[in-house]
Amino acid sequence: MARRLFIIILLIQLVLTGVASVFGQHKSSPQVWAKDIKTITERLAEDYLAEGVDYHKVETVVSSLKQDGSWPGIDYVTVSNDFPAGLHLKKLMLMANAYARQGSGFYRNKELRQKILLGYNYYLDKKPTSKNWWYNDIGAQQDYMAGLILMKGQIANADLIRYASYLKDLTDNPAHRGMNRIWVSAITIAKGCLENDYLLVGKGFQSVAATLVIANEQGIEGIKTDNSFHQHRPQLYSGGYGMGFAESTAKLMALSANTSFHATFSAEKKRIFSDLLLYGHQLFSYRGAVDFGTIGRNIARPNSISPISLVTLDQMMVIDSQRKSAFRDWKSHIQGAAFPKPFLGSRYFWKSDIMTYHGEDYYLSAKVISTRTNGTEMLNAENLKGYNLPLGATNIMKTGGEYKNIFPIWDWTRVPGTTAVMNQSATVLPWYLFGTNEFAGGISNGEAGVIAYEHSYNGVQAKKAYFLVDGSMLCLGAGINAIRTQQVVTSVNQCYQDGEVVTGGKGNVEGTRFTDSLSTSKGVELHWVYHAGVGYIFPAGGNLTLKNAVQTGSWKSINQSGSEELISKPVFSLWLNHGTAPSEDSYCYIVRPEHSLESFKSHVHANGFIILKNDKNIQAVKYGHSYFVVFYKPGAVDLGKNLQVSSDSKAVFMMEEKEDGYQLSLADPTHQQKEANLSFSLLKDAATPSQENGTTRLNFIFPQGDDQGSAVNRFYKK
Repeated sequence: MARRLFIIILLIQLVLTGVASVFGQHKSSPQVWAKDIKTITERLAEDYLAEGVDYHKVETVVSSLKQDGSWPGIDYVTVSNDFPAGLHLKKLMLMANAYARQGSGFYRNKELRQKILLGYNYYLDKKPTSKNWWYNDIGAQQDYMAGLILMKGQIANADLIRYASYLKDLTDNPAHRGMNRIWVSAITIAKGCLENDYLLVGKGFQSVAATLVIANEQGIEGIKTDNSFHQHRPQLYSGGYGMGFAESTAKLMALSANTSFHATFSAEKKRIFSDLLLYGHQLFSYRGAVDFGTIGRNIARPNSISPISLVTLDQMMVIDSQRKSAFRDWKSHIQGAAFPKPFLGSRYFWKSDIMTYHGEDYYLSAKVISTRTNGTEMLNAENLKGYNLPLGATNIMKTGGEYKNIFPIWDWTRVPGTTAVMNQSATVLPWYLFGTNEFAGGISNGEAGVIAYEHSYNGVQAKKAYFLVDGSMLCLGAGINAIRTQQVVTSVNQCYQDGEVVTGGKGNVEGTRFTDSLSTSKGVELHWVYHAGVGYIFPAGGNLTLKNAVQTGSWKSINQSGSEELISKPVFSLWLNHGTAPSEDSYCYIVRPEHSLESFKSHVHANGFIILKNDKNIQAVKYGHSYFVVFYKPGAVDLGKNLQVSSDSKAVFMMEEKEDGYQLSLADPTHQQKEANLSFSLLKDAATPSQENGTTRLNFIFPQGDDQGSAVNRFYKK
């Protein structure tokens, strides 16, 4: 009788809502609908049961339940930013897991069943809330639904529907985007399963599929056209929220397999999702880590730079079988193989102000900030010291473990790659860090790239650029000024100490091994350093400090709800000192990952870089047949061989000389210009240039709309 009533109600819903066309094309029947709901429910239950259960803890939880269905020690009344009543739901989940687990001594136990229902009745009656919307709309809902899914079939339908009334369908709320939409969609799917509402389950899956589009407008959360992922305003979050988005979406797509709901995920949506993972998430990852610049405030949580789940990659091999080999190779890399060859090299993400560079056995990146992006965030008292995180920070990885859980013991005035004051109060992040500089841009051609920005934060001004080519990263800084009295430094790296450190001066080819610390301000010459498979070269020297020391801190220091337990680990630190009031100071250093000290030494005095200019107006570099120029202002630079290039606009420029011509790339680092003109002393035989006074003038029309900030590429014959 109940089954017939369900089918009649479902048919009425289909007619009234007109949604029949959505799934009707698959010629489903009410019997198929019921079967699909049963399949989804069983798969959800299997997923919950996979988490395991502590039976001793179950006994404690069951025995401590009070007669009214509450537990002693849980605050059900206080409304705060936390959610202490959430512990009640965790206990119900634990009990339901034991009840539904075959082979368990609690399996289908009548007394346990009654206590579970007693706990649900109490919670449903009290309906505790939090000041934090996330617990109300998502966190509490997730835990609440888990126990009911496990209990479905063991609770009368009328009671089950009554319990399920607590769950909210928030898929119609347009404010929920990105990961938040995936969370509320999963809740809607579970609610539909509990209420045997086929349309509601379908609505949940449609809501998931609705996220698999390109979020064109900057500031709209979700997948960006360059395959980066934004959450919480225009903030790069391909790790953290974006990793959760990837894993949860793949899980829900797999959940729908071989049901009528799977048709919701069209071939185009699968392509967008696979592109996000392969050309976004994968490029922000290396072995067992993701770039710490992609995880937002999650940096203040343990194990926050863990890579994508291997289970997710297994699921993607089935979801997108045409790219099975790409996902398989990614999985192999996480397990220790070389980085997949098709994805080696440079990639600039113009929607997110970051450049990545992969070798088979190393990873380099540089992240900057602009008025178009939020650099990072401090919310819920997490990431308390993260102010410097987006200000030119670099990741330098050979093993993938260089920064894993190092953040409690970091000196946050010395985030790798940044130029900042050595004042702990200057690391405090009050909320979001909104970019104030318009100039931030880059170019990559797959083999090489450059990214640069104008820095003006915490009283320090600088022009900072990063050139990534042929396995090296050249870092240039110019126009460094500050009026404050604190020491200003540029951090080269701050990672775990791993083995010996070898240093050398210009005349010291063999190097000197040491385990303590040194400073060039004390008369020590330092031209190069080698540590843990990475070499650092200082072509122009500089006032350097190298330090190997045990550093101590706690998660509590960067996350108010973190552990107070002190952690101590040996840390390798290397930085350049600019003094207390630098005026037009500059720096130059090269990062070169190498297998061995001996192979690195061959690059120390023949690193291949020729610095053509490094001042506050132009930073220009030549490497082999490639040229890179950052025009912070209109100007000109001599590239050598009687070749001079000038720009009438702010621009980032890259040129590769080939046998028959020049491959040119130009980008607008302000995202505001429509065009720019470059003038050359050569390139006289180009097809379209205008020639004035012996120079060749080329006009570049910049991309607009969603591609604004990406490069214009041209080839001109000699």
